[in-house]
Amino acid sequence: MSESIFGQMRDAIINLDADRAKEIVKKGIGEGVAPVEMINQGIRPALEAMGESFGSGNIFLPELMLAAQAADAAVSVLEPELLKKGTSRSDLGKVLMTTVKGDIHDIGKNIVTLLLRSAGFQVIDIGVDKSGDEILDAARKNEVDVIGLSALLTTTIPRMKEFVELVQESGMRNRFKIIVGGAPVTQAFSDLIGADGYGADAPHAVEVAKRLLRK
Repeated sequence: MSESIFGQMRDAIINLDADRAKEIVKKGIGEGVAPVEMINQGIRPALEAMGESFGSGNIFLPELMLAAQAADAAVSVLEPELLKKGTSRSDLGKVLMTTVKGDIHDIGKNIVTLLLRSAGFQVIDIGVDKSGDEILDAARKNEVDVIGLSALLTTTIPRMKEFVELVQESGMRNRFKIIVGGAPVTQAFSDLIGADGYGADAPHAVEVAKRLLRK
């Protein structure tokens, strides 16, 4: 029965149906399906499939945004159940996510945030258009392990380089791992600015965070 729930949940998200996704989650809860299993076997595979379709050009940004909204709707139903059951999803470490100054795009950041949480990270999302000082201050206050920087504009990716330099100047470069990502960002750019990792897409960003924290 659980496999049926997972399949229906994946279908709802892939079909961009937020209301249906919430219905399936509620049905799963009623049938005693573990919330974490619904995330790991229903929601996450659907988002990964949509991310792959987007990367290959089979779907476009509006579809990806609607899929993320459907997934968010499902997760909003699951969150109280996770808290009620005392389920921890923060075993792997704490990540701060943000979009850099001058950039208000958040769809990529939001998808990475959701997949990180699904994978077992605690995520502090401070939003978009954040300066280096704001990001570093939040990282300090929240005592995070990883800082994830997103940018969708070629005009804003220099802020990533500036942030890495800011952390170095602060004397805290060994305290945080820095991951960068977004449409104009490449592995070569990540290497050039001295970031610790590059997330080519949301699932890859999660794997990079896991790898960095295993070191």
